[in-house]
Amino acid sequence: MSGLLRMRKRLIIALIVLLVVGVGGYFSFNLVVDHLARRQVEALFADLRAQGIEAQGRDATYDVFSGRFEIHDLSFAAPGQGKLKIVSFLATGTERPSPRRLFARQVEISDLSYEGPLPLAPAIEATYRAPHITIDALEIPSTPPAGTRPWQIALDVLEQTSADRISIPESLVITRAGTGDSRIETDVTHGATRLEKLLAGRFAKATIEPSRFTIGGAPANAASGKVGRVNIETIDVAAMLTLLDPERRQADDQFRTVYGSIRVDGYEAKSDKGLQQRWGAIDIRDIAIRPSIIPAEDLLTLGTELREAAAKGQKPPPELIAQSLRGLAAAYDGIRLGSVVLKDMAVREEDGSHAELATLTLGPLNDGRLDSFVIDRLKGTDADGKVFRIDQLKIGGLRPGTLMELSADATEDPHSTQNIAWFMRLFGVVGSFELAGAEAPAPEGGDAVVVDKLALAWQGEQDAFPTRIAATLRVSGPTSAFPRDNSLFALVPDGMSRASVALDVGGEWNESKGTLTLAPLYAEVSDAFALSLKIKLRDVDESVFSTQPDEAMAGAMMTSLDSVELTVSDAGIYERKLEEAAKEQGMEPEAIRQLLAGFAELLLSSTVADRPELEPATQAFVSFLQKPLGTLALRITPRGDSLPLGTIAETLQGEEPLTLVDELNVQVIEAAEPPTSPSKP
Repeated sequence: MSGLLRMRKRLIIALIVLLVVGVGGYFSFNLVVDHLARRQVEALFADLRAQGIEAQGRDATYDVFSGRFEIHDLSFAAPGQGKLKIVSFLATGTERPSPRRLFARQVEISDLSYEGPLPLAPAIEATYRAPHITIDALEIPSTPPAGTRPWQIALDVLEQTSADRISIPESLVITRAGTGDSRIETDVTHGATRLEKLLAGRFAKATIEPSRFTIGGAPANAASGKVGRVNIETIDVAAMLTLLDPERRQADDQFRTVYGSIRVDGYEAKSDKGLQQRWGAIDIRDIAIRPSIIPAEDLLTLGTELREAAAKGQKPPPELIAQSLRGLAAAYDGIRLGSVVLKDMAVREEDGSHAELATLTLGPLNDGRLDSFVIDRLKGTDADGKVFRIDQLKIGGLRPGTLMELSADATEDPHSTQNIAWFMRLFGVVGSFELAGAEAPAPEGGDAVVVDKLALAWQGEQDAFPTRIAATLRVSGPTSAFPRDNSLFALVPDGMSRASVALDVGGEWNESKGTLTLAPLYAEVSDAFALSLKIKLRDVDESVFSTQPDEAMAGAMMTSLDSVELTVSDAGIYERKLEEAAKEQGMEPEAIRQLLAGFAELLLSSTVADRPELEPATQAFVSFLQKPLGTLALRITPRGDSLPLGTIAETLQGEEPLTLVDELNVQVIEAAEPPTSPSKP
C-alpha cells in the first residue's frame, strides 16, 4: 500500500512538473525566440548601416506560437536618397516555408512616409504619405540582401518578394520643383489603391480610385482638379529600379515592358486664372525600356546639379541645361511606346475662347522615332466668337531626341542656329506633316481662310538636304489674307474678294542613275493662271545635298540639264494685267496685247533665224500672247550631249543671255494635266 501511495505521489509530482515546465517553457521559449528575432532585426540594421543606409527601429517583438511580429518607429535614410519612415509594422500568420524564405499571411503598415528626391527625377523633391497599408500573403527572403548600394539592396529584395495583394485606402503625394515664376508644387490625394500579384519585381495589375489634386507654387501655376479611376495592367518595378543600379543597367540590353497598359477614366483641371481643361479618357499601351541605352547615372547627376542650383535660387548655366537635354535625347533610343490615345478633350480659356478635340493619338515610338502624332476633329471659337477647326493634323517620323540635341546646341551656342548645318539637321526632326480640313479667321477680318490640304514629306541622309521631297497646298480665303510681298500671291487678281491657291512640289534623286527629277512643280491661282513644270537633271551626285555651301554649289554647277517640260494656262491674269497696263499708258488693252506679241515675234525670229525647227515653238508662244485664256506647253532639251547648269547660269548672267537658245531644242507638246495629289517620297 505504501509503495502504491509513493507511486501516486511521484505521478502527481511529475504531472505538476510537466505542467509547470510546459507553461513555463511556452513563455520562456517565446522569450528566447523574441530575443533572437530582435537580434536578427538589429543585425539587419547593422548590415544596412554598413552599406551606407541609416536604419533604425524600436520595440521589435515576435510571438512564435501566434506567428505575430511587430516593430515600431522604423526609419531608413541614405545620403541624397531621402528618408523612409514607418510608425508601425505588424505581420501576422508568419511562418518559414523554407530556410531561406519568410511568409506572413497579412502585414499591416501604419503611417508610412517618404521625404526626398524622386528616384528617377532628382530635380523634383517629393513627399509620400500613406496612413495605412495592408499586404496579403507576403513572402520575403530571410537571407541578407545582395548589393552594396541602397537601390541594389532594394532591387534584390523586391525581385525575391511575392504578395497576393497590396491595399492602400488613401495616400498623398506632394512634389516640388523649380524656383520663382517656374516654381511648381503639386498635392495629389489618391483614392484607394490596389496592386495585385507581385512576383519577381512585377505586379500583374493595379487600380487607383479617383484622385484629386492641387497645383501651387508660382501664382501663374495655381490650379486644381481630379483624375478618374486608373487601371494598369503589368507594372515592372524591378525594370525601373534597374536604372538605378549601374552594373545591372549596363548588362540589361533587352527591352523590358514597364507598363503593359494604363487607362485613365477622365481628367479635369481648372486654374485660378480661369483656364479649364477636361479629357474623357486616356489610354496608354506598351511602355518599355532598354536599360543599357538609358544614361541613368548621367541624368541623375545632372538632375541633382539642377536641384542644387534651384535651391540656391540660381539659374542653371547653359552648359548644364545643354547636357541635360543631350542626356534626355540619348534616353529616347532606349524607350519603346506602343500607343497613346486621349479622347474627348475640352478646353476653355479665361478670355472665353474654347476648343474641343475628338482624339489625340501618338505612337508607336521605337528607336527614337515616333511614327505618328495625330489630332482628329479639333474645333472651337476664339475670344471674338470666330470659328476655327482642324479635321486632322498628322506629324510623321518625329524624333524628339534630335529636337533636344538641336535645342542643346542652340542653348550652348545661340549663334549655331545661323549655321546651315544646324538648319539641315531640322530635316531629321520630322519626316512628314499633313493638315487637312483647317479653317481659321482671316487676320484682317472677313471670310475665313480654309486650308483643304497642306502636306510636306521628305527623306534623306541625316544632317543633309533631303533627297526626296513632296509638298502640296490647297488653300482659299479672302484676298486680304494673302501676303502681297510673296511673288505667287502677288499674282492674285485685283478686285477679287476671295481666291484659291494650289501648290505642288515634288523631287527625287536616283543615286544609281545620277538623276534628279523635280516633279510635279505646280502652281495655280483661281481666275488667274496655272503653271506646271517637270525638270530632269543628270550627273547629280551626293555633293549636291551637302550641308557645306561651297561643296553643294560646286556639285550643282556640274549637274547637267536633261529636260524641262512647261505648261502655262491663262485663267484671266493676262487680261487683267493688260487692262492695268493700258490704263497706265492711256491705250486700249488690245493694242497693248498686239504690241507685246509683235515684239516677241520680232525678237524670237531674229534669234532663231537659222533654226527653222524652232518655228513651231515660236509661233505657239506668239499665239499664246495674242489670245487670252490660252495654254502654252513646251519641252526644252539640250542640243548637245551635255549642258551643265554652270554653263546655263554663266550665259544668263552674261551680256547676251538669248544666245542660250543656241544650246537648246524647244518642242510643242500636249499640255500637262494638273496633279490631283502630291507624290509621296
